[in-house]
Amino acid sequence: MKINKIFHIEWISLVYLTLFVLAVFSPKIIKHTYFSFEEETVEELLIFVFGLAGILIFSLYQRLIEHKEREREVVENEREKIKRELVESYKYIGSINRQVNVLKNIANKTSLEIVEKDKFTKDILVSLLANAAASVGTKTAFVRFLDLERGRTSHEVLHSLEGVSSLKVSNKDLIQIHDTGVSQAFITSECGKKLFVVPSDHREVPEKAFLLTLLDPSLAEEIDTSLLKVFVNQAELIYHTLKKQNGHKEYVPEADAQLSN
Repeated sequence: MKINKIFHIEWISLVYLTLFVLAVFSPKIIKHTYFSFEEETVEELLIFVFGLAGILIFSLYQRLIEHKEREREVVENEREKIKRELVESYKYIGSINRQVNVLKNIANKTSLEIVEKDKFTKDILVSLLANAAASVGTKTAFVRFLDLERGRTSHEVLHSLEGVSSLKVSNKDLIQIHDTGVSQAFITSECGKKLFVVPSDHREVPEKAFLLTLLDPSLAEEIDTSLLKVFVNQAELIYHTLKKQNGHKEYVPEADAQLSN
């Protein structure tokens, strides 16, 4: 690139030098009249022509340089675009790999616990929440099982690595998410914290599961909602299985203060 630039500079310099020499030596070139024009008139005409030629060549050269600059900018922008896309691709691949590992761990741990204990336990729900939180890079997540007909909380399980003991969320907000049929939404808790909500896919169930995670809204585009759907659907399945194991008795939340209708 540098060699080409030097070549262009030398080329245009030689052209200007040639025109300058011709203009200076035009009196020596013109020795007599041409076509009834006086010698001085012909000399002035030649100097004008050489000057005009220099201006035209300079203008063409400028256009050539501008064209090359535009091409260089296009190539540079394309290179940056490819670079960004490559980085995003690697991030996406890394995210997929982490999610696959999480799902493998869930399937393996769930299978081991069922075989060892011969039944579902509430520890599986806690483990499920821990993996759900890890998959989206948050330290706090909880699942709420909501009686849609009565609008009351049937049960709630909380997982937190940052000392959060309770998060008060209105059940009306969750029912509204169910009624509108959205696959995800942000709501605000009573203490002003933003929560990312993913409901289960089941519509016709008496008690529906809602997975809630403490998440910055600016990170919403990076979250794979389909993975969280797996977690919340599994949590709902495990909850209903636990109820059947206990003779269809309702679970009583450990602390009513954690729940808000």
